[in-house]
Amino acid sequence: MATLADFPITKKWPAEHPERIQLYSLPTPNGIKVAVMLEETGLAYEPHPVRFEANEQASPEFLSLNPNGKIPAIIDPNGPGGCRCRCSNPVRS
Repeated sequence: MATLADFPITKKWPAEHPERIQLYSLPTPNGIKVAVMLEETGLAYEPHPVRFEANEQASPEFLSLNPNGKIPAIIDPNGPGGCRCRCSNPVRS
């Protein structure tokens, strides 16, 4: 299983809380949608601002996670298939 250290983006934006979802975004309409969803579902996340004025979305570190250079981008340290919600009937893959 990969760890956050395996992702080049974490060298530019190090995680203070590696157990949380890592959100790379800005307060744009699309960036806010993901942050609101994470807040509303109660999932713990750590935001990392991506500065457009510094062209950080085109940096090699960001492009290693999202080759399209678009925000938002996330890393879930628990990976696919793990239900992290507080629902009473979680769906497992």
